[in-house]
Amino acid sequence: MKFLKWLLIIVLVVAVLILVILLFMPSTVKVSSTTEISLSPAQVFHSAASFADQGSWDPWLATEPEAKWTVEPQKDYVGSEYSWSGKKIGSGKQIVDSVVFGKYIANTIYFGDDPVGSLVEWVFENSENGTKVNWSFNSKTHYPIGRLMMNLMKNRLQADFDKGLANFKKHFEAHPPTLGTLSEFEYSKIAPMYAMVIKSEGTMDEYATQMGASFGKIMEAIQSQGLQPAGAPFCHYVSFDEATGVTTYLTGIPVMAKGKDTDGVMAKKYPEIKVIQAMHTGPYEELMASYQKFMEHLAANQIETTQEAFEFYYTDPATEPNIMKWKTLIAFPLK
Repeated sequence: MKFLKWLLIIVLVVAVLILVILLFMPSTVKVSSTTEISLSPAQVFHSAASFADQGSWDPWLATEPEAKWTVEPQKDYVGSEYSWSGKKIGSGKQIVDSVVFGKYIANTIYFGDDPVGSLVEWVFENSENGTKVNWSFNSKTHYPIGRLMMNLMKNRLQADFDKGLANFKKHFEAHPPTLGTLSEFEYSKIAPMYAMVIKSEGTMDEYATQMGASFGKIMEAIQSQGLQPAGAPFCHYVSFDEATGVTTYLTGIPVMAKGKDTDGVMAKKYPEIKVIQAMHTGPYEELMASYQKFMEHLAANQIETTQEAFEFYYTDPATEPNIMKWKTLIAFPLK
């Protein structure tokens, strides 16, 4: 009896010690994994926010290939849902609660019948070689059992997050998502217009810097002359030198009335131009893929153009951070 008495005392003391220790253990458990992925922040963001190819990189699904899982993506990401069910990994779901395009995702993950859920976050930053990605899990624990279990599982959970992010990196670097789309081709006309333009020459790598400076200078000229913009800013590609890779082009902004030449900015009047056109939706970096489709269409249908091209930029990146919504009209003047 004495032995049982002392055993009971020891058990009670140990239990009390555990409860006391748990009081001083973190009430919130957080694990976090970081890596660098050689894709743009927009591509990495899209892959994570849409739960794309979840079964190809999810570390928990890999432990039970027979588990069932579904993804219900939403157009603007918020509300996208990933759910799973298996004998080994149990059941649950993860829902996108809020996003900052290309920068941040906040999800709630629910295990089983848990009505509260835990926070899963993704943070994306530009890096020298692509995108720095941080993936984290943050859960409030219930004292004492929940706190004990989560703290005991923390190291295992950390290993799973490290493995999962490594899988994510490997998969999407090998299968980068395409964000741009091209509408159907149509015959149309560019209406006659007055424009203020700047003539430039450069390679594809130089376009962005040159255009940005040119648009700023054109707006200054428009404002100084009391003119009013009358349409989407555009780029008119005039000629291309295959030997040097240099393109001659006009950066322009349509205006309501005829302007005057001033300080490198020229006033130009465009006549009506018959064109074949299509709308590219998505990042500027994927415009070349749309041009390739355009070239294939022209060749397959024996459509003759003047070898010039127009791009009209209908979306202001300063006011629309979601590059999936950027619209660029590509138009080829017809002979």
